[in-house]
Amino acid sequence: MTPRALIEGRVAAVAAKDLDALLACYAEDVTLFDAVGPLRDAGREAERTRLREWFGAYRSAIELEIRDLEVVANGDVAFASYLFHVRGTMLDGTDVAMWVRSTTGLRRGADGWKIVHEHSSVPFDGATGEALTRLRPGSGTAAG
Repeated sequence: MTPRALIEGRVAAVAAKDLDALLACYAEDVTLFDAVGPLRDAGREAERTRLREWFGAYRSAIELEIRDLEVVANGDVAFASYLFHVRGTMLDGTDVAMWVRSTTGLRRGADGWKIVHEHSSVPFDGATGEALTRLRPGSGTAAG
């Protein structure tokens, strides 16, 4: 599986809330900088905990759309950058529809390509400190 296929393949796994399929994408020693706390986390077990929390917070399926995926690979190392749109309904009835930025580092080993570093973030307003969750790609403006 190529790095691009690994990134794109996570869409179906998220929709199915397939924890095992997602965890198979990560190296045991992955470093994680998620859009939500903590500031830094490490290891596949930390990702397992985070995914369980994320999946459990939604009463609906989680729709994921990847856009502007760019992958650069050289030898056994690859980097991917992309935007992803998350949609769904949380347990409390809140509808989520937001774009998130992500950069992923991958390493190829005997067991294929694995994510070794993942950084996801949401831009914020420097004056107010508020997350800008209504931005949309290409416009720099809030979604309507």
